[in-house]
Amino acid sequence: MITTAVRWYFRYRLPAADVRDLLAERRIDVSARTVLAWAHSFGPLLAAAGRRHARPVGVRWYADETYVRVGGRWAYLYRAVDEAGQVVDVLLREQRDLASARAFFDQAISRRGLRPKVVVTDKHAAYRRAVRRRARHIRTGLHRARGETTKAVERSHVPIKDRLRPMRGLQSVATGQRLLEGIEAVRAIHGGRLGATDGAPAAHHVASVRARRAVAVFHHLASTLRLTA
Repeated sequence: MITTAVRWYFRYRLPAADVRDLLAERRIDVSARTVLAWAHSFGPLLAAAGRRHARPVGVRWYADETYVRVGGRWAYLYRAVDEAGQVVDVLLREQRDLASARAFFDQAISRRGLRPKVVVTDKHAAYRRAVRRRARHIRTGLHRARGETTKAVERSHVPIKDRLRPMRGLQSVATGQRLLEGIEAVRAIHGGRLGATDGAPAAHHVASVRARRAVAVFHHLASTLRLTA
């Protein structure tokens, strides 16, 4: 029941109150705050489990940051995707500066266990310094007529922004990071970007089969988690 509620919250554009009501229809009475507490607890754990089953990321990363509301103020969500479109990592920060860019690449490299060979970013000056001695850096932009662009990562921001809209902003950087990691993990599952998982039927072109496979993968990952008090 808990894992189903968490999957609904991360997967669909539902506020916690709507997940609460869906549970109530099934004679399970919890508060919206409880739904959020479950999401905060499971988010980073699901993300870590997902990384253990994920396909290896590529060595060409496209990095960018986007604006999100946190506690009524704008904050910065750093994200990167590889050449296949797989999300490498996400990091929510209060500031858009060199320290934040460095923290993002430090975290991504540590979590993925490899260094990129090429990093493609926009012309934000902090990226050049953050990437120095890590990889070859390419400065570009979204609207170039030819050659490298940041289109891949900037387009990948859209579903995340769409999912955050019903939340009407995040409450803090710490809890926001937890939710964002869970959202990205569930997107990876539904996008078929995790390797074969025990109990999951084979991928299929029929939408209903893909949906059932994603649910099976999610619940298998959830079954491996151990929440601490």
